[in-house]
Amino acid sequence: MTVCIGALCEDGKSVVVAADKMVTFGTPMNLQTEPPDLKKIVKLTKKSVLLFSGSVPDGEEILVSAQSKLSNNPKQTTAKIAEAVKDAYADLKKKRVEETILKPLLGADFPKFQTLVSQSASSQILQQVLGLISQHNLQAELLVAGTDDAGAHLFIVSHPGILLPVETTGYAAVGSGGLHAGISLSLAQHSKVLPLVDAIYNVYEAKKSAEVAPGVGKLTDMAIVTATEVIFAKDPLFDTLEKAHKERPTVTASEHAELKKACDDWIKPTV
Repeated sequence: MTVCIGALCEDGKSVVVAADKMVTFGTPMNLQTEPPDLKKIVKLTKKSVLLFSGSVPDGEEILVSAQSKLSNNPKQTTAKIAEAVKDAYADLKKKRVEETILKPLLGADFPKFQTLVSQSASSQILQQVLGLISQHNLQAELLVAGTDDAGAHLFIVSHPGILLPVETTGYAAVGSGGLHAGISLSLAQHSKVLPLVDAIYNVYEAKKSAEVAPGVGKLTDMAIVTATEVIFAKDPLFDTLEKAHKERPTVTASEHAELKKACDDWIKPTV
């Protein structure tokens, strides 16, 4: 239950990402909370980030697993980094299936279950277990955003462990607020050729639109991935964005100028 948003910009050279700060803990805690210092935009490498929706323990396990897969070669292309996240997602799904279905019902891990199926493919019990496995869903969706020598890239990792590039549309949104955010970006006619200022405004408006969805928090985290680094947004930028926010896809010339100044102040100290 959350929203994660990404949008390419600057002719496909940078990507803006945003997320709320609502976190969900599943069984046994069954808790939703919105810690102000929490970040669901996490650096994977110097020029890539991971955003996750769903259960926090699942998201953290995917993150740690992906980082371990990248530890030997952190300077990979964004596509390879996204592939590592997808593999981490698949590993966790397999682990959860073993923990919640195979071991309680059959006392088996995946290799043993595969052997049982090959030996008794017509078994009614095994067919029922196969049905449970096919219905199993981590309820987790992730965005991977990054830059490399070919420019900025954006990927979705989703059930049942698939990797989807979204560079043609230039934007993506996942989580319980994903539909609302996607509609907002569509109405704004967002395109990856837009300047950074417009992309930041569009992504912020998409996040605000998503707040009507269940489980989406009011607090916002935002970052830009440039050709050289990941830069997280600070309070002055959010103050300017909030002043310009009027639930519409465009800003006036004066608002655009003020927002551009805030963006310049945000970016310049790190260049």
